[in-house]
Amino acid sequence: MGKKLAVYSDHLSMYDQYGALAYGVILQIIPNEQLAQEVLVSLFSSISLQGCNENVVNKTICIIRNARAKAVEYKTKYASSTSPPINENLVSEDAIPKLVFDLSFRQGLKPEVIAEKLNISRERVLKAFNEYFKLFR
Repeated sequence: MGKKLAVYSDHLSMYDQYGALAYGVILQIIPNEQLAQEVLVSLFSSISLQGCNENVVNKTICIIRNARAKAVEYKTKYASSTSPPINENLVSEDAIPKLVFDLSFRQGLKPEVIAEKLNISRERVLKAFNEYFKLFR
């Protein structure tokens, strides 16, 4: 019983410190506030956060990864259907890096799936990731 209470206390402490950050990540993936709050509660009540508490150096990164994974899992589980292919003729060449990142981060799609949706090569998808991250250097 004492160990369970300690884990609960750790999760409350992490929620106080990182709840807003996790909620922001979740909202990017699930824009519905009510659903995002459900995912947030699920995240901070899960045992998977125990690893974040033990990893002091990268606690923020661990919280972000877990929040994203939980949101993508929830979105995948409750999505009504897969989204239709995107017409690459409607997407400008300059917008592809951001679109590729959004499809990967917010929808949790793998590079192969993104390439298929955009009707471009997997190599072009990987190059788009590189281009997107260069903007932040």
